[in-house]
Amino acid sequence: MPEILRKDFHITTRDGVKVGVREVRPDGPADRVPIILLHGTRIPGLSEFDLPVPNGSLSADLAAKGHVTYILDARGFGRSDRPAEMEEPPVPYAKSLSRSIEITRDVEAAVDHILAATGQDKAALFGWGVGGTICCMAAALWPEKISHVIGYMMIYGGAGTHPFINAGSKWSDPDHPERFNKKDFGNYAWNSLELLDYHWNNHIPIEDKNAWRDPAMFQAFRQALIDNDPRSHDYDPPMYRSPNGMLEDLFTMGGRRETLFSATQIYCKVMIVGAEFDDLCQADDMEAFVDDLVNAEEVVNWRQPNTTHYILLDRPERGRNDMLARMDQFLT
Repeated sequence: MPEILRKDFHITTRDGVKVGVREVRPDGPADRVPIILLHGTRIPGLSEFDLPVPNGSLSADLAAKGHVTYILDARGFGRSDRPAEMEEPPVPYAKSLSRSIEITRDVEAAVDHILAATGQDKAALFGWGVGGTICCMAAALWPEKISHVIGYMMIYGGAGTHPFINAGSKWSDPDHPERFNKKDFGNYAWNSLELLDYHWNNHIPIEDKNAWRDPAMFQAFRQALIDNDPRSHDYDPPMYRSPNGMLEDLFTMGGRRETLFSATQIYCKVMIVGAEFDDLCQADDMEAFVDDLVNAEEVVNWRQPNTTHYILLDRPERGRNDMLARMDQFLT
């Protein structure tokens, strides 16, 4: 295993937003495709892609294989610029902050930077949840810059009603069920750590959660959420902020059954990673996505049995090792 080097810095997008990036690379040859890693709806990048515990860093695993990786915090998350509104209390009915189409500018800036830094012609994108949707949007917008896209537990909005993000759910406006519930969710949210506790534990299908997930991994994830918001200790117990733009876009895809882009505009290689016990990434939605990928160079639609939404951070034998091997084959 080569020594892994890390460097934190900011880059500026075309619309003047400073976004936080962590570069993770090997101390030695890095001649494989460079990769941008984008987080999901509420959680910043380091929490998902570079935890300081064994098997907790996808970025380090990729770097050990010879990739330069950039962990990106979208605008409003982690170490990136936050809209001024996020320094005030959340406002009901206000415009959701940091919509997916805006975040594509953050991805574009990271791609341009990593290509200039590595001298490569194209980069790969990996996105978790709605982050995967955004990576696919970026691949459609700038096909000349993207060689591979991996959508991990993503959503497209091309199939039937989502089982829990739908009209009539807590995500929809009680008076206008086809619209996002801006009254209760507002422009951004303060999130408790119990959200992670509940979601992850609920996905693990056995009583002994530690047999499925290393307790050190769980604690590292919780700590990273606190560490990546300078105002987390405004509350006791600590909480962390996230803009609601990706959440509203999630409802658009799941509740309204509307896509944010057309997959017919993607020309690179595409890999989809789903899990048997995940309730976000639906098999029929991914089939609709594949049906639209008529111009993609290659399509791998892999739904891993006996796995959760958190394959990346579950114990290696719970699907992580298998997923990394398949990703390595796809990126070769």
